[in-house]
Amino acid sequence: MLRRLAAAPVAFYLASDSSAPVLFRQADVQVDPATVDEVIESKGDSLCIRASDFREACSGLLESLEDVVADESMSPADRYQMLQVAVSFEVERTLRVVDPGQFVNLSAKFADHISTLVSGTGLVPDELFAIARHDSQTFTHVTNTSGYAVMLAERLGYSDDEELSEIATGAMLHDIGKRAIPKHILCKSGPLNPEERKQIQTHPLRGYEELAARSDVSHEQRMMVYQHHERIDGTGYPVRILGGEIHPWAKLLAVVDVFDALTGSRPYRRPMTVREAAEYVDSHAGTQFEKEMAKCWVAAINCN
Repeated sequence: MLRRLAAAPVAFYLASDSSAPVLFRQADVQVDPATVDEVIESKGDSLCIRASDFREACSGLLESLEDVVADESMSPADRYQMLQVAVSFEVERTLRVVDPGQFVNLSAKFADHISTLVSGTGLVPDELFAIARHDSQTFTHVTNTSGYAVMLAERLGYSDDEELSEIATGAMLHDIGKRAIPKHILCKSGPLNPEERKQIQTHPLRGYEELAARSDVSHEQRMMVYQHHERIDGTGYPVRILGGEIHPWAKLLAVVDVFDALTGSRPYRRPMTVREAAEYVDSHAGTQFEKEMAKCWVAAINCN
């Protein structure tokens, strides 16, 4: 991303822990590629740009996602990171729009690229975990979960490209119902009280209702939204159905959704390690999660 921005009329700043960022390169100064590489190598972690410039750069990337995905000069991991960066502002923006259509369209477009990268380039779970962001941002969770869902689906025997892309899109959409939950509850730094927890547990139904009449969302994807918090033993929500009534795509989403949530940073707890999260999934196989799917994911995590 820095290499692409270095060729654009963007000012760079150098950050430090002890003072405000200082101007490092003016926007109208051109730097040759070799110098750019040297600067990135030595100061890359400290370079900053203005948020407005970053947003504009992300918009430009969105218009050329096909080129990013096809750019074999970058590793699949780097291309995945570029996709996640490019979509960050748009996920947050379109989720705030009253009509969910923009977010649905963005999710389908982005998920198609995720599916292509994950299934077509040999990315493995530990690679994706290493490059995925682990903060509490919405775009982080839905894009991570989308990539994990494709990986698990492939290991479960799904091979049709259209089906994998549909699963990736369903994973991107799975928390759309949280749009209706007050922000102070979603971002609360401590444990939820019973009333707040009750509100959180309405998000699968709210998401299903938002998408129910849309012709561009399939029945299977709506079930991913509606059932991803149901449990095999019937103790989940929103309607406490048993495993036999839960759609297979919702079952596989449940595994990777919880895995990403456990390994992500939250204001009220430290993130689990990969091993700790895998142990949690394994210990809840057959109760919270469909047994074979949970075991398959744990095996994929542990063998890489």
